[in-house]
Amino acid sequence: MKITDEVFKNALSHFPSGVTVITYSHLGKHSGLTVSSFSSLSLNPPLILFCLQKNITSHDPIRSSGKFAVNILAQGQDAISNGFASGKVDKHALIEELKCGVGELGIPILPGILSHIECEVEQFVDGGDHSIVIGKVISAGANDELRPLLYYRRNYYSI
Repeated sequence: MKITDEVFKNALSHFPSGVTVITYSHLGKHSGLTVSSFSSLSLNPPLILFCLQKNITSHDPIRSSGKFAVNILAQGQDAISNGFASGKVDKHALIEELKCGVGELGIPILPGILSHIECEVEQFVDGGDHSIVIGKVISAGANDELRPLLYYRRNYYSI
C-alpha cells in the first residue's frame, strides 16, 4: 500500500504504548504535553528519549529551560492524558488544578502516576518534523501498586 500520512498513522497505531505526560517550567510558568513516543536509551549513563513535534508551543520552552519530567500515567488517568493533549486547555491552570507536587528539579510531578523520571536536557537531535529530545536522568520514582495506562489504536486500555 502506498504510504500516506493516514496509512502511516494507522500502521503506527497498532503498536501499543504507555502514556506519558512531559511536564516542565519555563519563565515561571508550568506546562506539559502528552507524549507516546518515549523510550529508555541508556543505562550508563542513564538516558531517556522522547520525540517532540517542532511546530508546537512546548518545543522551544523545553529546549531553553533545559529540564523536564516524564510522568508515566496509571490506569484511569485518561482524562489527564486528554487534557495535556488538547490545544484548548491551559496547561498551567491544569497543573494547578491537579495540585501537582514538585520534584528535585523544581518541575511539576503529576499526582497518582505510575512513575516519574526527572531529566536535564542532554541533547536535541533533528528528526524530520520532530526533535528527538535526549534527557539525562537525575531522579526517578515509582508506585509498584498501580497498573499502566496503555494507548492502542487511538484508544486507552489497561492490563
